[in-house]
Amino acid sequence: MKHTTPLPHSLWRSLQAHYAMLDPEEKEQAEDLATVRAVHELRVTREGVPYTGIALDCLRNPEHGVGVLLHGTRVVAVGTADLAARTDLAERDARDPRTGLDESLLGHWSTVPFDYGVMECSDFELRADGTGWASVTNAFMEDAQLLTWHCPEPGVLEVRSPPETGEARRHRYRVGPEVPVDSAEPVMSITFDPAFVYGPQYAKST
Repeated sequence: MKHTTPLPHSLWRSLQAHYAMLDPEEKEQAEDLATVRAVHELRVTREGVPYTGIALDCLRNPEHGVGVLLHGTRVVAVGTADLAARTDLAERDARDPRTGLDESLLGHWSTVPFDYGVMECSDFELRADGTGWASVTNAFMEDAQLLTWHCPEPGVLEVRSPPETGEARRHRYRVGPEVPVDSAEPVMSITFDPAFVYGPQYAKST
């Protein structure tokens, strides 16, 4: 299917973190490294929202490309280009009962709306399979790491990064609309105590 609409910001941020984990010295933006090859509208839905696979040509992996599976604007998985057509992954995500997870946390979050005038920002993405990533970006670098997560009790996020060897850290959180410093409009946000990565407050991306 021909791609005619803009891809969600969450997809590009997920790809940027993907490239940063492959090569911490990567300087190019994801938009300059990957171009859409095909869009797969999968016949799978969850709560009425369809799953879409995006296959992209990739300068860093021209043989296999890169693929992203989306549920709405939420990134479900990232891999090689063939992943974009994986109906089984979409079906698995659609059936997942989300046990031990708070669905309000799913998706990509960024400190940018709350970092007005700051030269560094933090991002993270939590996926429904209990995995995700977190990154810190400034003018000189982007440091991204994989993580695993769950909610041991309401209002508590437990994260382990790196997944196999990292220390489990717990953060109390509150999700709700907040107004960024340079805006009059509220955005869906999450506030952590203590701060998660290097930010206490994040806005949800679309």
